[in-house]
Amino acid sequence: MTTPRYDHIIVGGGSAGSVLASRLSADPQRHVLLIEAGPDTPPHATPAEILDGHNPFRLRLELRDRYFWPDLSVRHGAQPEGIERPERYLEQARVLGGGSSVNVLVANRGLPRDYDQWAALGAEGWGWDDVLPYFRKLERDTDYAGPLHGHDGPIPISRVSTRDWTPFTRSVVSALQAEGLRDIGDQNGVFDDGYFAPAVNLEHGQRVSAARGYLDEAVRARPNLTLWTDSQVLGLQREGTRITGVELQRNGEHVTVGAGEVILAAGALQSPAFLLRSGIGPASQLQELGIEVIADRPGVGGNLWEHSSLGTLATLGDAARSDAVLARPGTSHQLGIRVSSGVDPDTPSDLYLAIGADAERGVAHALFWINKPSSSGRLTLRDRDPASPPHVDFNLLSDPRDLQRARVALRTIQRLFKHPVLARYELQLALTPFAVPQPGGPKLETLLADDTALEAYLRQHIGGVWHPSGTCRIGTADDPQAVVDSAGRVHGVEGLRVADASIIPVIPTANTNLPTLMLAEKIADAILGGA
Repeated sequence: MTTPRYDHIIVGGGSAGSVLASRLSADPQRHVLLIEAGPDTPPHATPAEILDGHNPFRLRLELRDRYFWPDLSVRHGAQPEGIERPERYLEQARVLGGGSSVNVLVANRGLPRDYDQWAALGAEGWGWDDVLPYFRKLERDTDYAGPLHGHDGPIPISRVSTRDWTPFTRSVVSALQAEGLRDIGDQNGVFDDGYFAPAVNLEHGQRVSAARGYLDEAVRARPNLTLWTDSQVLGLQREGTRITGVELQRNGEHVTVGAGEVILAAGALQSPAFLLRSGIGPASQLQELGIEVIADRPGVGGNLWEHSSLGTLATLGDAARSDAVLARPGTSHQLGIRVSSGVDPDTPSDLYLAIGADAERGVAHALFWINKPSSSGRLTLRDRDPASPPHVDFNLLSDPRDLQRARVALRTIQRLFKHPVLARYELQLALTPFAVPQPGGPKLETLLADDTALEAYLRQHIGGVWHPSGTCRIGTADDPQAVVDSAGRVHGVEGLRVADASIIPVIPTANTNLPTLMLAEKIADAILGGA
């Protein structure tokens, strides 16, 4: 079955795809098709579990089959000699809005030096001064004004109210102050180390995903915008080195759709897989799989970034349970902390700690992730079958600096929770996976006393925070590791762009949802401007 031709086909209705569809279809002369493999989240029928701002982890724990790709397994930690490194299931969103529909709601830009680093690495026009207008454009900040913030964008941003801080959280704040840290208030406008009430994309206690913010009823009513959900793209159509459309499965039928331009917005694990299957990538790898090479770009699938993470969990004593009640949406992540490990003086603010408490379960948790890692990995194809998920190796902790950062983070958490101001809570910290906090793990105090055992545990259990990025990075055509130019156009190919977290040159000191929205805004603007 063949359908009419579109000016733009956007593959992937996640954070970036939602932005692109909304902005490009604002030009009535452009006919836009947005294709999403997962279900729709209509404006007045968004499922309650997605709207829920109180318990975002429920989606990953209870609703995997509904909102996530079912068969994506990855390797997290680097492979040290003698330590088993099994693949683990990774919850990658398959729903309109993508990660913004299932994440933990944190709205974090990162630091100006992140984007200046992008520019220094060859991403011309992507320095802090270049990207700030697009951060302003996407947001509707309800707490802070001034030149760093926007007030009429589609995504509302507010902070967890300090009124919702429990006595336990306030005790942690006292311990932080004793450590010399201060309340910086606005994590998106003050770029020093310190603690803060996290910025979140909530409105009236409900999640505002990219789909809710950008694909409202008025946008969906545009006659030049077509939205196909529950439709899986199988591959790209091409003539020579020009991409001419896509093949997909929709309603049980095999469909071919033509386009003036295809924009991959399928995320940092799927977009490079589309390129590789289409013959765009490292020639030697493609030839081994019998794939015809149309553009030898060694960087496709490389430069895979993620924030290494691990959690700690402590059972609350009786004195704490009554005052650790979580009353409002968004308060499960009550307190954020940006801090420098000191491992590399040129990389400050390289650790992030998140503190919360759950009275129902009688636990407190402290999670860390390496906010500015030095380790990166690679994605490759397992085979040519479009139904096969790629082989993903994050290679976490492969750089010894990251192993040292993890040690510092755990020692910081231990010192913080053992502060005298927290003594009445009788906290005994144990290690736990980040994604599914569970009691019964090894005691942190015991592992900190045995560096060999601690390293073995970290290498075996380190995880990520669902921030894969970098696998199709921006750069100049003469840089063999670069995949796209500054407007997202794929080097060596016509009619094809990438516009999602895969084009990030280096992972920012931030959760990646807001940077992804920003880069989609910027690329949409470039397209509308004729780039």
